Amino acid sequence: MNRWIFAGICDKSETLMYTCSMLVSAKHSVLLVDATDKRKYPYYIGRLDEPLLITEFSGFDIACGFEDAVELETYLESMGSGIDRYDYVIYDLELPDFCPTRIWREAAALIWVTDYEIWTIEKGRRWLEDALHRHFDEGAEPEIYKVIVRAVDEWFGSSYLNGYFSHLPVCWKEDPVVIPWNELDQSLKLRNEHMKRIHMKPLTRGYKRNLQQLVQMLTDWDHKQINRALRIAERRKG
Repeated sequence: MNRWIFAGICDKSETLMYTCSMLVSAKHSVLLVDATDKRKYPYYIGRLDEPLLITEFSGFDIACGFEDAVELETYLESMGSGIDRYDYVIYDLELPDFCPTRIWREAAALIWVTDYEIWTIEKGRRWLEDALHRHFDEGAEPEIYKVIVRAVDEWFGSSYLNGYFSHLPVCWKEDPVVIPWNELDQSLKLRNEHMKRIHMKPLTRGYKRNLQQLVQMLTDWDHKQINRALRIAERRKG
C-alpha cells in the first residue's frame, strides 16, 4: 500500500481526481481522503443529503467526514477491511493535524502543491514550515516533490519559488511538475463538478502531458503504461 500526501492550502482537487482516475485505469484500488479545510469532496460527488464515510466515485473510493486519519483507519478496520486493502491512499491535505507523524514519515511520497497566488505562497510557506516542525526531528530533511497547479503565466521560472521555500529543511526531489491551466481546463473542472463526474478527454494537451509526468514521477510505470492509463481514463464514463 502506497500513501501519497498531497499537502498544501490551494485547491488541487481536480488534479488529484484525474490522478486517481489514471491509477484505477491501470487496475489499482485507490482511496482519496478528503482532509481539506472546507471538506469539499461531498460537493464534487453529489451526496450532500446523506452522511458520507466511504463512497465509490468513478472507480475509486473517497473518504469524507473523518476527523483525522486515525479515525479513518479505525473505521475501515471495523468494517473488516483495513486501509491496507488499497494499493494507493491519497490524502488531499490542508488540515495540518489530520495525519499523525507516523503517516508523514511512512508515506511513499510527500508532495507539496501550490499555485502562484501570492496569498497561497506566503501562507503556504508558513503552513509547510509548521508541518515540518511538527512531524520531523530537528536536522531531518524529508524528501518532498513540488507540484505547481493552475499555472497560467509563463514568466514564472521553475526557480521562482526557491526564494520562498529554499530556507526550509527539505530535500526537494527533481524539478517541479507544473500543471498548466487555461479557460478550457477551468471550464471542464466546473462542468465535471456540476455533472458529478470525471471527464478527462477535453483536457488540453499541456495539462494531460504534465499530468502524465506527475504520475510517472510517483510510480515506476514506463511511458507506455502511462499512455495506456490515460487513454483508458479518457474513455471511462463516470
